[in-house]
Amino acid sequence: MCRRFFFWVTTFVTVIVFWNLENYFDPFDDALTMDDEFTPRGEKRWSWRRFERKRNGIAKVLLAAGSYGEVPAIAAFAEVENKMVLRQLLRETPLEKLDYDIIHRDSPDARGIDVGLIYRKSRFKPLDVRSIRVSEEFATRDILYVKGVILGEKSAPGLSGGGLPEMSAAGRDTIHIFVNHWPSKRGGAELSDARREAARSMLEASCDSIRSCDSAAFILAMGDFNDTPDNVHLPLHNLSEPFAARGEGTIKYRGNWELIDQCFVSDTARCRFSIFKPAFLLEQDRAYTGEKPRRTYVGPKYNGGLSDHLPIAVTLK
Repeated sequence: MCRRFFFWVTTFVTVIVFWNLENYFDPFDDALTMDDEFTPRGEKRWSWRRFERKRNGIAKVLLAAGSYGEVPAIAAFAEVENKMVLRQLLRETPLEKLDYDIIHRDSPDARGIDVGLIYRKSRFKPLDVRSIRVSEEFATRDILYVKGVILGEKSAPGLSGGGLPEMSAAGRDTIHIFVNHWPSKRGGAELSDARREAARSMLEASCDSIRSCDSAAFILAMGDFNDTPDNVHLPLHNLSEPFAARGEGTIKYRGNWELIDQCFVSDTARCRFSIFKPAFLLEQDRAYTGEKPRRTYVGPKYNGGLSDHLPIAVTLK
């Protein structure tokens, strides 16, 4: 019997998502942080049932946010309370069937919210992880730095009707990722501008340090910068700028879309930026016009949504 051999070649893309999850808290009281609002007896009446609903909704979004059938290789988040809520996301939802793992570090933020990251072990291999302290003079979220290798595809010989291509380090790429959640505009312009400038300076210094060792290093900085692209200046290319110029955004403030969730890269040639806005993340904007993100709470009232931010995604080819 003659067996016919052929080469199965598949082109993989790497999808990297960032999403501010707007208070992704567990319902348990942490005596070391100001999380009382998100407990069963707190102002929000935050319960395990409401937590589960939010957790399952986040998983649904991540599964829908892939490209060319490839779920996100990396998903970075802002406003996660701790590693436990990320573990719940990966172990108690359909994401459990995938090979995700967690990178999380506690930050000094008074409310206990951090940035974090999940990654597929078959698509990304971390090499170095660090928390970058923005300032010793005030408490805010650390910048999470992750250096790693994106695992590429390999042409794998197989039989007719054979299996999937073998994942390989062939064609792999090293990437330096910075996950950001800069200080908000609360407290007045003078104070908040200075605090965001501290975050910007620390991020810029970290990028310069990498480039001093490798001028061709691929750097990706993404996150909630709590300001629009015209006010965020980094020595990188802002993939978000053209979207902001067209009036697109990730949050809606007083009837206007603003793009404060952004992505900066050192090389634009292989990148495609997008704002992920499926209908199930939106609701009618009754105060103004059009639609807006369906958030979890509107004031003290439970609204059943997931976040006041839309996710952003970068596809690397």
